[in-house]
Amino acid sequence: MRRFVLDACVAAKWYLDEEYSDAALHLAASGPEWIAPDLFFAEVGIVLWEKVRRGEMDEADARDAMTGLLSMELKVRDTSSLVLYGLELALHFQCTVYDGLYLAAAIDEASPLVTADRKFYRTFSESALGNHLLWIEDAI
Repeated sequence: MRRFVLDACVAAKWYLDEEYSDAALHLAASGPEWIAPDLFFAEVGIVLWEKVRRGEMDEADARDAMTGLLSMELKVRDTSSLVLYGLELALHFQCTVYDGLYLAAAIDEASPLVTADRKFYRTFSESALGNHLLWIEDAI
């Protein structure tokens, strides 16, 4: 079975009509094993809240999306074991610690991080760590 670390931006696309939503849904339908750092739920929650705040999603749909995510089979990684490496990645690559934590989880789990975040992908795909992540369309 294929295993992927799930970026919050990919999971959010399951519930939003955005660029790469079709690819995200196709990947989800293929049934991989998902892994995510524990901050994943808060990050998706922020995305959903922003969509509601901007009038792009109603509150009931946001609640349904979060309920769906909470009920899925997902190996959740405690970030306390990843945060030092995540911080090092953030300091070295000038990314957020959150992004560093996702990549640290991918490295620690020996499973690629699937992302649809162009800036994040460009930053790391051109580095020695590029083999630890996949662009959303390349994962399907």
